[in-house]
Amino acid sequence: MKVQIENPVLRGLNQDWVPQRVASVFSDGKEYLIQAPARAKGDALDWVEQFEVRELGESKQGHNPVDEQRSANIVKQVKEQLAKHKLGSEIWSWGNDDASYYAGQVCLKGHVQSSDGKHEVARGEHCPRCGEPIIDACPHCEAPIRGQDVWLHREYARPSFCHKCGRAYPWMEDRLQTARELLYHDEKLTEKDREELWPVLKDVMSNPKDDLVPAKRRLIDIRLSGAGQVTREVITDLIAKTIAEMLKP
Repeated sequence: MKVQIENPVLRGLNQDWVPQRVASVFSDGKEYLIQAPARAKGDALDWVEQFEVRELGESKQGHNPVDEQRSANIVKQVKEQLAKHKLGSEIWSWGNDDASYYAGQVCLKGHVQSSDGKHEVARGEHCPRCGEPIIDACPHCEAPIRGQDVWLHREYARPSFCHKCGRAYPWMEDRLQTARELLYHDEKLTEKDREELWPVLKDVMSNPKDDLVPAKRRLIDIRLSGAGQVTREVITDLIAKTIAEMLKP
């Protein structure tokens, strides 16, 4: 018997006659649909007693009833898989029932490994793209990294800063450190140039939604005009990439 979890978190529907699919089960060449009530919301495990099992007909259109014993066995298997799924991908709620997040898993270089609760990697593994360790919590305060919002199905944008302590995640720290070193090793910039430029640069990269960002970016361009070509190009590119990532919808 193969169990495929479809919706571990239920969002609720306005139409009472449209059940929500929780999982699909494949056994002995047959496909079964496990459904929850239309208006059910929250963790699917909380609605196990209300699960309904239907066999998908050969035409893939109609649903056939399933005998009580078979239904009970299928629901048991689905319940076990939902429990395992929850252990592997905790859903955290930060003081707001309407804003829960899956666990996020990101390597130290910023490559996203999992954000939707369905493709988790085991703790202790390394990124297949760069070989860096994969983390699921802030290295400073150990607060879990937020993955996707369970209620909003949209493209995931990895966070740059911890929502709890406000410190930069390793991938953001790396960018800021790279920009800082470029400034302080550019012989064409004076000490005063560096001291004035660094706080503005850090602020723009850390808070791209601020109303003053356009003006500050212009100020950065002016102050970078005296820097070497490599410094100008790399820092400009870092700023553009960081702002684009942080402003994703």
